[in-house]
Amino acid sequence: MKKIVIKFGGSVLYKENMIMNIDLIQRIVNVINELYEEGHKIAIVVGGGKLARVIIKASDVLGHVTTFKDILAVESTRIHALLIIASLKDKAYLLVPRSFEEIGNALSSGKIVVSGGLQPGQSTSAVSALLAEYWGADILINLTNVDKVYDKDPNKFEDAKPIDKMTSEDLTKIISKQVEEPGKYDLFDMVGCEIINRSKIKLVFTSGASPENILKAVKGEPIGTIVEG
Repeated sequence: MKKIVIKFGGSVLYKENMIMNIDLIQRIVNVINELYEEGHKIAIVVGGGKLARVIIKASDVLGHVTTFKDILAVESTRIHALLIIASLKDKAYLLVPRSFEEIGNALSSGKIVVSGGLQPGQSTSAVSALLAEYWGADILINLTNVDKVYDKDPNKFEDAKPIDKMTSEDLTKIISKQVEEPGKYDLFDMVGCEIINRSKIKLVFTSGASPENILKAVKGEPIGTIVEG
């Protein structure tokens, strides 16, 4: 049995116009339930996505400092985490951890732990990487809005090429080109890359639109982009 960390951005939870994708959320929950019933240990980190962006935009118009925007973004992730906790029912640890000390206590319960962000200035990608390192996870699965990692943004460049396998150093080179701001961590972030690199955590990027990809990643099937070494 494996220790599995699943990270997905809040963007996976929404359709257009801020409408929540209830069907997709239920399918993700069903897959997580299946893994839990097989005996795997699972921790989940949820991002803020569109909700964070809406709140941050309002905060920006109101003239708030960046630190406060970060705080608002973190709180939006915790709302999403509570949504997943409620959906998992008695299989989930009922509280959203607000520190690594609380995550440690939650993991000892044997239940599925669902976290959002932890502190201002730190993305949920970094949280998921830290959690995987702290817990000694076998795999970190990052559900995104693309099927693989590309050598450049496929939404902007028609000639962007998908990557099946890469090293953590290769990932770092791609992520270093991103602009990191509250609520705008696109694929991963530099802190997360540093943690993956130093701990040699197996990281899989795959589309959140197909929750069954989680099962394939856990089984070691070739899916999405695999980052190792």
